[in-house]
Amino acid sequence: TSLVHDLRNPLAAIFGGAEMLVDSALSPAQVKRLAGNIYKSSRRIQDMLQELLELGREAAASREVCRLADLVRAGLDSHVAAMSRQGVTVETQIPEDLEVEAARSRMERVFENLIANAVEAMPAGGAIRIWAQAGGGWVEAAVEDNGPGIAPEIVERLFHPFVTARKRNGMGLGLAFARQTVLDHGGDLWLDAGFRGGARFCLRLPRAGAN
Repeated sequence: TSLVHDLRNPLAAIFGGAEMLVDSALSPAQVKRLAGNIYKSSRRIQDMLQELLELGREAAASREVCRLADLVRAGLDSHVAAMSRQGVTVETQIPEDLEVEAARSRMERVFENLIANAVEAMPAGGAIRIWAQAGGGWVEAAVEDNGPGIAPEIVERLFHPFVTARKRNGMGLGLAFARQTVLDHGGDLWLDAGFRGGARFCLRLPRAGAN
């Protein structure tokens, strides 16, 4: 399965590195390099398990009124270094008064995953645009990029667990987690199949105070 495949690589790195540390006479530099590889592989497994945990969590986490712009900014924070390194620019157009009632950390992770998907699709540079607007009792938002788009053969399975879209790393849980979180909040998340010149993920959430 995809899960077994994704776990096998970091486990092999840990096993191989530990075996060399035990059985070989190594220089301090070699020991440091192997220890670093073991550490990075261990962190990768930890991240995988965290993704599985997040995907399986109940929807009943405590909720609060959140400004959508704050959620997006939090989602962007962890990608600033990668975007700078790859030459990826970002433009945001989000009214500061747009608010949703959400489990803050889970909804921040939604935008973190959508942005990660865009950044990893453009290793040689590109542009991300994130916008939002009010539509009746809803907040409508989109994360779009000018990368290579989504392969047609995986579009129908895009939000299934363990389906990877354009990513070099990971288990393919990010989009599944993101959509489940939005559904848990009474909204929806989908790929805009008509968008050309990249990929656009759209989401709709109930607007705070609209009822």
